[in-house]
Amino acid sequence: MTAIAAQGGRRVEWQTVGVAVAIYGGWLAIVLLHEVVPWPVGAVLLAVVIAWHGSLQHEVLHGHPFTNPWANEVVGSIPISLRLPFRVYRRSHISHHESEDLTDPATDTESFFITAATWERLPAPGRWFLIAHHTLLGRMLLGPLVENVSMVRRDAAAIRAGDRPLLRWWSVHLATAAVLFWLVVRVVGMPWWTYLLGVYLGIGLGLVRSYCEHQWAEGDATRSIVVRAGWFFRLLFLNNNLHHTHHAEAGVPWYGLPELADRIGSDNLAAAGAGLYSGYGEIFRRHLVHPFDHPVHPLERRSA
Repeated sequence: MTAIAAQGGRRVEWQTVGVAVAIYGGWLAIVLLHEVVPWPVGAVLLAVVIAWHGSLQHEVLHGHPFTNPWANEVVGSIPISLRLPFRVYRRSHISHHESEDLTDPATDTESFFITAATWERLPAPGRWFLIAHHTLLGRMLLGPLVENVSMVRRDAAAIRAGDRPLLRWWSVHLATAAVLFWLVVRVVGMPWWTYLLGVYLGIGLGLVRSYCEHQWAEGDATRSIVVRAGWFFRLLFLNNNLHHTHHAEAGVPWYGLPELADRIGSDNLAAAGAGLYSGYGEIFRRHLVHPFDHPVHPLERRSA
């Protein structure tokens, strides 16, 4: 199954258009009304919108809501989170779906595991940092920093090696993100630290979804979990809490995942593989300060 569904005769997916309008409209309202909303409330509301925007970008890179890819890119490329170019995210995420060995740090671009050799080279503080990063609290607080630094380092090396499209994507993104930030801070007058705090918290909130959504499982068992979340997280993550279902049919739009999950038995498959969770409350209770696994990939630990 390809990561982007065949478009066929599909027309506009208005459910996703509605989500996009709500996200960008909500973002604009938070920015314009920052003077009448207490800054802690504004930062939290902005964090929710930023996390929701990350879910929208994920939906868009899989070919939604339009049949025209340029129209989709317009929806997904507005850099309200400032963090990375949409095309960089799209290329990395499609590579993740194409990986035949999910969780393998050598082939899966979204694996949070490392190799045993990398672990051996790390000094004690580096190992403590990675263990903290494998707790949910650590992922939320440290994850935005780790994700962005690792992405920039990786892409900088690729650009030095001659990846011209990557250089172009980053150049356009940095220019547009700088203009957007200037408009928010200098023209609208929102304090820069309030905006950056909301962005950081929003990226951390978005990382709740990806925290343990892929876990090692033997043989043909699925390595993608299912979280039977409540309405808030289902909407915030656009049903990607049903992550096994998304990987089974990556081109199905977010609002079609619940029916597909029931039809293909995602709950039972996840329970026999990566895991079935009753909700994100269960993940918070089990892993807020306890890592869901060791940072070294299980196969690497087994062979060490």
